[in-house]
Amino acid sequence: MSRHHESRRTARIVGALLATVWLCAGVIALIAGAAGQQWFLMLAGLMALWYGVVWAFVAREGRRLTTREALTPWRLRH
Repeated sequence: MSRHHESRRTARIVGALLATVWLCAGVIALIAGAAGQQWFLMLAGLMALWYGVVWAFVAREGRRLTTREALTPWRLRH
């Protein structure tokens, strides 16, 4: 059985859409957490923002990132 490889264009589109969703969710969670003084919600918002940044790098690179790249996306070279 052969592996299915996604195209760079598909990875960019999906990455951009997921980055948008996660970044918006992170901002909303941060605002709601700050307004209600709920630290757990603010922590979840920060984690969502991080995940959104990782997906933004996926959109930029046009491929899925390795675990090491996802943990340190600022080290990616283009």
